[in-house]
Amino acid sequence: MTKKTKKAVFKTSGGVEYEIDGQYDFKQKYADWMSACKGHSKEKIMSAGKKGNPKPANLYAQLDQHVTENWVRPNSRNKGKNKGVFRLLKLINDSMTQKDIYTDKDLDEIKSYVRRIKVRYAGANSTYNPRNILFTRLKRFSGKGESFKIEDDEESYVYGHYADDYYAAKYEKPKAPSSWYSSEKDTANPPLAQALFGGGDLITVGLLDVLEEAVKQLESMKITHMSFNPYRIGNLVSIPSLSSFVKKIFDNDELFTNGVPKYSAIKQQIERQRFDSGNKSDTVTDSAKLGDLPSEVETFSFQQLSTRQIKVLLAKVAGKKQFQLKNGDYLDISGMTTVPEPVKKSWLEIIRG
Repeated sequence: MTKKTKKAVFKTSGGVEYEIDGQYDFKQKYADWMSACKGHSKEKIMSAGKKGNPKPANLYAQLDQHVTENWVRPNSRNKGKNKGVFRLLKLINDSMTQKDIYTDKDLDEIKSYVRRIKVRYAGANSTYNPRNILFTRLKRFSGKGESFKIEDDEESYVYGHYADDYYAAKYEKPKAPSSWYSSEKDTANPPLAQALFGGGDLITVGLLDVLEEAVKQLESMKITHMSFNPYRIGNLVSIPSLSSFVKKIFDNDELFTNGVPKYSAIKQQIERQRFDSGNKSDTVTDSAKLGDLPSEVETFSFQQLSTRQIKVLLAKVAGKKQFQLKNGDYLDISGMTTVPEPVKKSWLEIIRG
């Protein structure tokens, strides 16, 4: 039995409705990721700050202030560089919360976010990698609190999080989970690293996971249908399914009175119809005022066509000033087509009679 794929309908702020076949939930996954990060307080991640100088309230807030001038440590190698996650996080948040529909350009931007996280924040030698936040310790100690004693004043280092055995013994404070810190580079998984890369005791799905999922979904999605009010509807007559349908309208005597279109009836027929885009997907998206999309638009339909748009569509498909309908009448669209003089006189005579 063939497995049915999920379909979802979305609407842009400009009124374009589009139907997607396939998984398309990365924006929800981003919202879930943000909620999970905000759910871990500064106390829980053991990064509350000092009295009079408290740190941001939760894990997301601290990631949002990563290596800003306000929060970079005085002796940090990154001081004055302003290249923390906070800059990238704003771009990502705008993309995930403000985009109605994703174009090829938007997809390329998300790919660039993935690359930047991998190069700048996951690199083994990157000073911005939260796994490798460096803390200096003395090599050997004994006791704790008031009985704490340095046994060897040679310096050693711990990476990731400060709340290790040394900190717990010296200040008689709880220590962090052992996975948050390490004596070796690239092996610790502190909260900030979990927020970016997941795989931890607090955050299992990190920001990088969400972005990689977004790329995967956008590259594999199918836009099965799009509904919109067209910009420059005349450009769409190059699409065979639409022009063929309008030609059938020309053959329907009930839709014309002496060559004059019954616009309301024609509008209803056109708006009820779905048209195949064929190989003209770009023409469809241009008419919907959208950029190039990661997926071809398979079918389309119209919303709330005006009488003016119907006139333009009929005149464009007719293709000439004088166009004879199947019943012999000439298409009569004021200002767009002409009716031969003898025919027009004959019509006036009929009216007068």
